[in-house]
Amino acid sequence: MKRITILLVDDEGLFREGLRSLLEKEDFVKEIYEAGNAYDFEQQLLLHSVDIILLDIKLPGMRGLELLSNLNARIEHPKVIAVTGLEGVELIVNLLKAGINGIVFKLDGYSEIVKTIQEVMKTGNYFQEKTMRAIQVNAHRWDKVPTVSLTFQETEILKAISRGLTTKAIAAELKMTDATAETYRIRLIKKLGVPNTAALLAYAYTNGIL
Repeated sequence: MKRITILLVDDEGLFREGLRSLLEKEDFVKEIYEAGNAYDFEQQLLLHSVDIILLDIKLPGMRGLELLSNLNARIEHPKVIAVTGLEGVELIVNLLKAGINGIVFKLDGYSEIVKTIQEVMKTGNYFQEKTMRAIQVNAHRWDKVPTVSLTFQETEILKAISRGLTTKAIAAELKMTDATAETYRIRLIKKLGVPNTAALLAYAYTNGIL
């Protein structure tokens, strides 16, 4: 395996520092760069040639899925491995639909990150058993899985709901009528395919929306 250049993209500096210190000891690693947000991410790609991006899905300013979508718009781009603490099924399916090359869950540990990097560099893609199981279980509804990307207004409504605000309080805060705020809540429930507000919040947390 050739020596490669890696870009670590995660908003937690301590996580980046720990992962970098481990990866620097690997024989296959040539250079490691870091980014803590969407702006730094774009700057690093402008300044450096990168083989592999280790991408956290929950980032300030722009979500990992949006960064992945922007990357896919380019003719040539590095391989991308999602390194995430989130395990929502919809998130996994949307990552796969967006063309991710590998998915590693932070709780799986460092050895799984190394294995995924090596396999992606060898074959182009690598998915562990739990990801393959998600593909199999959701194959019949692949095109119906809701996106985990929300509009700015939808996200603001969801944040307000997560703070326990009533419809009336949400309407006052976001400068809309009570009826409009309630309509947004109902639309969110339908859009994300969940039965109620509690399930809506659970979906948002497990899929990195909140």
